[in-house]
Amino acid sequence: MKPRMVAEIAIPTFAQGHLRRIDMRRDLTKVADLVELCFATTLDPEGKQYLKEMRKAAQNASWLMWASSMIDEAPMPPSGYVWEEDGQLVGNLSLIPINLQGKRGYMIANVATHPDYRGRGIARSLTAAALDYIHSRNATIAWLQVREDNPVAIHIYQTSGFEERFRRTSWYSGPIFGEQRAQPGIQVVKRRPDHYSLQSDWLKRIYPPELEWHMPFDWNLFRVDLWGRIYRFFSLDYPQHWSVEHLGDLQGVLTWKNTSGFARPLWLAIPEQMDEEAVVALLTRGRKLIGTYQSLSLNYPAGLATSAIRQAGFYPHQTLIWMEYTINGAT
Repeated sequence: MKPRMVAEIAIPTFAQGHLRRIDMRRDLTKVADLVELCFATTLDPEGKQYLKEMRKAAQNASWLMWASSMIDEAPMPPSGYVWEEDGQLVGNLSLIPINLQGKRGYMIANVATHPDYRGRGIARSLTAAALDYIHSRNATIAWLQVREDNPVAIHIYQTSGFEERFRRTSWYSGPIFGEQRAQPGIQVVKRRPDHYSLQSDWLKRIYPPELEWHMPFDWNLFRVDLWGRIYRFFSLDYPQHWSVEHLGDLQGVLTWKNTSGFARPLWLAIPEQMDEEAVVALLTRGRKLIGTYQSLSLNYPAGLATSAIRQAGFYPHQTLIWMEYTINGAT
């Protein structure tokens, strides 16, 4: 990939009087309102909780003073830029510091423009200002996520220098209408220690390290050696693992962790040459063992195992394109 300099992206002249850095003490509630307005139909339960926390933080004056002084280090609420026009806050872009394999970077998030003010270059100007700031902080990368059904935003980011890296779909569990009878020779069992080697190889492909800044992946919860057992004992985290075999060959491993929040996460490790019947059996059996009263989530590469995941009673929430911007000359 050829890195691009931020200087190539110019903020339109007419934008200069409207764009400014966010002021936590007076903008936070307005930002939450704008994000809710713009993404009301796509917010998941975690997103709604995030907005609730933003509004709660906006009522805490002492916290806001601290957050304003730590604006580049505090992950919630983020720093960023806003756009004002006609006495209203009509545009927002959030900046969240991230660390990717020892590299300092930023995530661009919550890019929102009020519906009545779209088509005026506001989002592009916010993006340009954010990239200029990221460059000034000597960061090396910027990441963002954009819905694949938002061609206008995708065009803005592509022409600003971002390149697509991944497409991932978030799935949530829906009703399960009885456990399907598996084909003869397919068996779901508790994961055995000898399954871990293949499981770890498959997980590294499906959950690559480039995503760890956003999807924390704690390998100690999966390890079968002594260190893994000691780590889980002291952390009090005990995920459950189930494997599926077809005629004695391992075809997948499903991991579930009981956490707080709306949906408990699942991690599904499968080979590139997927055995669909085996994967369906693994997911449906896993759901039965977990308990259908719990809402479950699965973040997976777009287009991978789609039919099997649907057959197991999951529905897609959204597919996001993960895009990266590499800054030339950063050290």
